[in-house]
Amino acid sequence: MDIRPIIQWSQCFLFAVQAHSAPVETDRTVIGEDVPQMSPTALFLYAFLLGIGLQFVQTKIYTNRWAVKITGGPDVADLIAGKYGFVNMGQIGGLVDHYQFQHSGIIKRSTIKSRGKHSLITTETKVKWIQQQMVQKRVKRTDTMDQADTASFNDPKWDSMWYIHCDHNCLTDMNIQAAWRRGYTGKGVVVSILDDGIERQHPDLKQNYDARASYDVNDNDPDPTPRYDATNENKHGTRCAGVVAASANNSLCIVGIAYNAKIGGVRMLDGDMTDMVEAQSLSLKQQYIDIYSSSWGPDDDGRTVDGPGPLARLALENGIRKGRKGRGSIFVWASGNGGQSQDHCSCDGYTNSIYTISVGSTTQSGRKPWYLEECSSTLATTYSSGDSHSLGVVTTDLRQRCTDEHSGTSASAPMAAGIIALTLEANPALTWRDVQHIVVKTSRRGHLSASDWQSNGAGYDVSHLYGFGLMDAEAMVKEAETWKQVTPQYVFTYTMVFTVHGPPKYRVLRSVFKSSGCSSQRLQQVVYLEHVVVRVTITHPHRGDLSITLTSPSGTRSQLLTNRPNDHSSEGFLKWEFMTTHCWGERPAGDWILDIRDSPSPRRNSRLQGKLVEWSLVLYGTSTHPYIRHEQPRSAPLLPEDDTTEEYNGSCDPECSEDGCEGPGPHQCVSCLHFFLKTCLSKCPSGYWGDKKRCKKCYSSCKSCLGSRSDQCTACKSGYHLNEEKNNCVTNCEDGYYLYHGKSDATKTSQLLTYSKEILLKIKCVRECPDGFYGDEDSQECEECHSDCRKCSGPEDSDCDSCGDGFTLDNGACVPEQDVCPAQTYLTGKSNTSERKNVLFRDCLFVALEMLTLLIFEYSLRPMIHGATFLAMLPSMGNQGRHRAQDQSKISRYKKNLTHSQ
Repeated sequence: MDIRPIIQWSQCFLFAVQAHSAPVETDRTVIGEDVPQMSPTALFLYAFLLGIGLQFVQTKIYTNRWAVKITGGPDVADLIAGKYGFVNMGQIGGLVDHYQFQHSGIIKRSTIKSRGKHSLITTETKVKWIQQQMVQKRVKRTDTMDQADTASFNDPKWDSMWYIHCDHNCLTDMNIQAAWRRGYTGKGVVVSILDDGIERQHPDLKQNYDARASYDVNDNDPDPTPRYDATNENKHGTRCAGVVAASANNSLCIVGIAYNAKIGGVRMLDGDMTDMVEAQSLSLKQQYIDIYSSSWGPDDDGRTVDGPGPLARLALENGIRKGRKGRGSIFVWASGNGGQSQDHCSCDGYTNSIYTISVGSTTQSGRKPWYLEECSSTLATTYSSGDSHSLGVVTTDLRQRCTDEHSGTSASAPMAAGIIALTLEANPALTWRDVQHIVVKTSRRGHLSASDWQSNGAGYDVSHLYGFGLMDAEAMVKEAETWKQVTPQYVFTYTMVFTVHGPPKYRVLRSVFKSSGCSSQRLQQVVYLEHVVVRVTITHPHRGDLSITLTSPSGTRSQLLTNRPNDHSSEGFLKWEFMTTHCWGERPAGDWILDIRDSPSPRRNSRLQGKLVEWSLVLYGTSTHPYIRHEQPRSAPLLPEDDTTEEYNGSCDPECSEDGCEGPGPHQCVSCLHFFLKTCLSKCPSGYWGDKKRCKKCYSSCKSCLGSRSDQCTACKSGYHLNEEKNNCVTNCEDGYYLYHGKSDATKTSQLLTYSKEILLKIKCVRECPDGFYGDEDSQECEECHSDCRKCSGPEDSDCDSCGDGFTLDNGACVPEQDVCPAQTYLTGKSNTSERKNVLFRDCLFVALEMLTLLIFEYSLRPMIHGATFLAMLPSMGNQGRHRAQDQSKISRYKKNLTHSQ
């Protein structure tokens, strides 16, 4: 929308006021556009009117600050800044050679990008990069719930912390108390909350508050105390801080998950949000702060596609490479609250980054909260609000109070940060990748309810709602205690460029890439996957119509994007990165399948289509297994190396081979008699097939199969149909095929061909419907014939084409054979009129000849026959009379049928 009329209208009104105002004297040189000198009254009115007008448009807002990359050190930066009228405000966080310049001669907020003499700074050889900072919209990820209030600590809200007392409040425990009992409380770990500030004088935070981990980026001072107002708008950061590190046993409020950790806060959401503000916050004290917790992001409105700018991306990358003395900063992010707006967190570049741990939410009952977004980048889940009857999360609140109304993924992210703090206390040497591996390895599906749970090729259960499941604090600290650093990460990128258009309406564009995961250096191959990124460039007239899925060689299906009805943008995607964690631990070699579906919405111009310009597959992983794999269940404790227990001499499980066993269970066999999948089995479960005594995963849509390829299915999962000619599972039958549900009727088994139970239960696509069914052209499905028909052309009893045993076709209907014809006649089974006429003629001729024979007998031979002989013939003649009566009845019936057919 063009905002120039709004600006012009405001300026016209301004000049009218200016004519009645006293001139303002100034000796300051104005740099930039020619701006008239304004009185304070005129300036206020101009800003006020412009602000009203801008409420009705979405536009870019430019600030009077620049991010500049200058080589040569701070002194060179100061000289260049002064030369062009800037003031050097200092280095941007921990980004070396990156400085924040401010120009006092430029209006603080403007809809027009600044140009003037200061723009000549780009001619300086020491200036490598410069960017005027724009305001970016970022929202806090809390819902708007309004709940009421409903041991070993004396904190008054301890009993209300239901997410910790899971022994009687929820079915799956995050085992936080169990981690405490092992002696881990977060001591020595530093967490910083990047938000709208934290109340450092709050009595339940004061003891653990760390000034070194805090800063006010909005006002450029060391105090992160929030700005107070009547609505307590800036309570968000204080609430998040309490979840992580509120003090314990101080008779105040609550107990933080890492109640002995140090907690800091960065005030950065209460002002103009720019790329520079984000970068400065994300790179603050990277050698001191261990964990950065962020419960904010781009607008969760279902139409925004946004992520970190170049400076914020650099801050994240520097953090994982250089932070924590090279072990890598831990960035925890709330996955988003746009569920009600049908948003998809893959359109959020922060949660979509491989450098962040994206955390989702589940309710007390293990259900999906109303606000939760689905995406393949979510790594794990913690508890939060979301049920109509569920409680919120109790925590510290603004003005030194407590609350039980913290909610959304805003509560889940600091909960995860607290659990990770316990883990880092157990092993401070963990790298950023170690932490992610431990989260994947220990998170549990538990009672979390989702329809899309799938077991990936490495045996991990994963969901687009909950990632790898609910975080387990005790399991994480136990892993950390003996953890060995994962092997180095390698990355390989494959790019495919297209010259064809995108998918036609209601169709899928499929692109298949065969990966080897190899490089020219044998020891730098990607053999075991971590993150997988798909980078796409798509032009499209209505971005919300697109949905994208990626299927790995192991058959794991990642929904990279779903339709977003509120996204009416025509900008498409420009090198946008979609990330999935669902292939974690799998091997990358094989076919990677990218499916892009276009489902046109009613408001879209049907003549306009999209185009896939290019897509890249980026594989992150290791060349060797990242840690020793034990085939025992995860809960089975490992024996220490110096264990001297006696050799097992008892009986083995029946599924053990003759090689013996190390215990009585099927998981303790030395080798299996039949098949192996985490334990020894008599047969492979649904979704797997047997290959050399190992159960291997079928293709993602197969319920049973003969191999791992998509064309080796023998039965399909719910929502898919088997094409028996191609042996693949499809969501819709192709043209020329009918959908056969395999329905059966016990009453028909004596009349129709009998099918085995296995075949009858299959839902499949067939070219011709089997006996007992006909192909309905409208529904494109096999519908049942009438119970009398073996084959038919429709559902009625008169639509039969052939009949079962003991029945004969009579004018399209199947009737019992004994009720149709006398012994001397027959039916052809054909229904055309000419055949019926022939049958009627033959029947009439037969009767006429019989009557003629009787007449000859009566008048020519009767005198020659003895009376007794004649009397003996009467019964026979009587029978002939009965036959003639039957013939007359038959003729009448055929006349009636003939008349009806004509």
